[in-house]
Amino acid sequence: MKKRIVFASVVAVLLALAFCNQKKNLVLATGGTSGTYYPFGGAIADIWNTKIENMNVMTQATGASVENLRLISKGDAQFATVQNDVMDYAYHGTDMFDGQKLPNLASIGTLYSEVVQIVASKTSEIKSIADLRGKRVSVGSAGSGVEFNAKQILKGYGLTFDDMQNISGKLAFLIKQ
Repeated sequence: MKKRIVFASVVAVLLALAFCNQKKNLVLATGGTSGTYYPFGGAIADIWNTKIENMNVMTQATGASVENLRLISKGDAQFATVQNDVMDYAYHGTDMFDGQKLPNLASIGTLYSEVVQIVASKTSEIKSIADLRGKRVSVGSAGSGVEFNAKQILKGYGLTFDDMQNISGKLAFLIKQ
């Protein structure tokens, strides 16, 4: 019996050592190629790949925070860039993750503060959030953390997306990281 335990232990150690010497292929889920997360992810992957032996991190363009957390949860990505509030919603199963807790998440660190910017042209006559009623509005990609933040801000003013024209690309209102 003791010989079997010793043999099994030796095999386990040898397998672990063999795995450590193999190249690790990992996915870092980012965001759209025109956004901030994609170049940040590319820079992080480049650093990891050049500074950590046997590391091979590939960046994947995605729909950003919400999709990235689902990819992590399913095991289709090992790392991701996400808004911290969206990660909190996923972890607790609230807001856009209502009833869908994703408890197996961990944070490595913060890249930068995400700032909400609301922009309107001078000629639009938009002076406050309340003035957006009936206007053409762009609020970020469908299902994104940015879109959800827009809903939260509008709700504070008693507005919903139904109160305005949501036409991406027609910039009357923009929430951007």
